[in-house]
Amino acid sequence: MRHVVTIWGANLQTEEELREFIEPIFDENGDVTPSSFLTATGLNWIDEDFFEVHLLKEPEVRSEFWTYLKEEYAPEGEAFSLQLSDDLKAKLEAYPAVILLYGNESPYGNINEQLFQLTEKGAEQGSPVVLLAKIRYETSER
Repeated sequence: MRHVVTIWGANLQTEEELREFIEPIFDENGDVTPSSFLTATGLNWIDEDFFEVHLLKEPEVRSEFWTYLKEEYAPEGEAFSLQLSDDLKAKLEAYPAVILLYGNESPYGNINEQLFQLTEKGAEQGSPVVLLAKIRYETSER
C-alpha cells in the first residue's frame, strides 16, 4: 500500500491561532468557507481523521516530537522513519507549530489522495504555512 505524509511548518504561536487557522468557517446559513490552512496550501479537502497539529515552542517538546516521528508516527514505521533526515529536523526548528497530513492509496479506498499530487514548492511570500517535507513510502498490505 502506498502512503504519503506531508509535514508543514506554521508560523503560529498559540493554540488559539492554530485552531483559527485550521478550522473551516460556517456562516449563519450553514455554508462553509475553507480553512485558512486549506486556502494557503491549495488543497480542496482533507479527511481530518488523518490530520495532526503540534505546538512545539519548547526545546523539550521539539525533541519529544522528533522521537514521536521517528518511532511512533507511522504504522510499519521503518519505511517512513528512514526518510526523516537531519535536514528536516533542522527545518522544524524554525517553526513553532507543525501540521502533519497523512494519506494512502489502498484497495479499500484512498485517503487524502490529493497529497500524492501535491508538488513541493517554495513557500508563497507571506504564507503562514510552509511544506517542509513530503514523504512517500510503501508497506505490505495487511
